[in-house]
Amino acid sequence: MDHTKLRAITYLSPSYPVEYFEGILWYLESKLGLEAQLIYESRWSGPPVNRTNPFTTNDVDIGFISTHSFIKMGKSEDNKVELLGCSALYHHDFAEKQPVYFADVVVTAANSQRLKDFEDLRGCSWALNDPQSLSGNIKVLSKLKSMGENASFFGHIVESGSHVKSLAMILNSTVDAASIDSNVLAAYLAEHPSAKEKLHVVTSLGPMPIYPVVVNKQLPEDLKGRICSALLNMHMDTDGAAFLTRHSVEKFVPVDPSLYTEKERIRHDAKGVVINQAYY
Repeated sequence: MDHTKLRAITYLSPSYPVEYFEGILWYLESKLGLEAQLIYESRWSGPPVNRTNPFTTNDVDIGFISTHSFIKMGKSEDNKVELLGCSALYHHDFAEKQPVYFADVVVTAANSQRLKDFEDLRGCSWALNDPQSLSGNIKVLSKLKSMGENASFFGHIVESGSHVKSLAMILNSTVDAASIDSNVLAAYLAEHPSAKEKLHVVTSLGPMPIYPVVVNKQLPEDLKGRICSALLNMHMDTDGAAFLTRHSVEKFVPVDPSLYTEKERIRHDAKGVVINQAYY
C-alpha cells in the first residue's frame, strides 16, 4: 500500500460545500507531507449496499459520511471502517460546545408570524431531503410521535433530494417548510447572504451526533494517529483556524463510538411513524 498518498472521499456534498473538504485535505497535506486526493460522491450519504464499497476494496483511506451510513456500515460483517477519533465542533446557539448538530425547521420570513411554533405547521406543505436523513426526516418523525401525531400532520409532502434543494423549494414557495441540517443552513446562508432576511428558523430539533470522520481499518495505526492529531490541532494553526471559522467550525474534538448511540435512540423513538412523500 502506498502511504505517500491520502485517498479521501466525501458523501456530504453538495449539501455541505465541497470546498470545506478540499480545505481539510490541503491542511492535512501540509502537516503530514502526503499527497491527498478527494473523491466527491454526491449521489449518496455513504456507500450504498448495492454498490462496491471503496473502503472494503481498500480504494480510500478516510471518509466523511452521514451518521446513518456509519451506523449501517458498522453492522456489516465485512465492515472496514472505524471512527478516526475526532470530529468537527460546529457553532450553534444550542450546541453547548458538544460535537452535535440540529434539525432547523425553516420557513420563509414572510410566513414567520403565521408559523411561530412547530404545531403551527399542521397542514403545511413539507419537503424532506431523504427518508433516511436524521435531520431531514427521522428527527421530525420522532417529534411527531412525541406529539401523538403521524405524518398526516403535514399537508402535501415531497422528497427534494437534498437540503439545498429543500431550501430552494421554501424560497420559491413550492413548499411551506422543511427540516434542514443546521450546518448546511449555516453554509447556505454564508454563501447566499441575501437569504438571511428571507428565511426564518421556527425551532431547532436535537441535538444529534455530528457526522463522523471515518478511516479504513487497514490504514496503519501511526498514520491514523497523525491524521487525528493534525485535525485536533488545526484550530491552533493560524491559517487552519481562519479556514475553520469560515465554515462555522470552532475546532475538531475527540469522539468515541458512544456518541452515536443517540442516533439509534432517535430512530427508535420514530419507529412506527412513516412519511409517504411525492418525488420532486
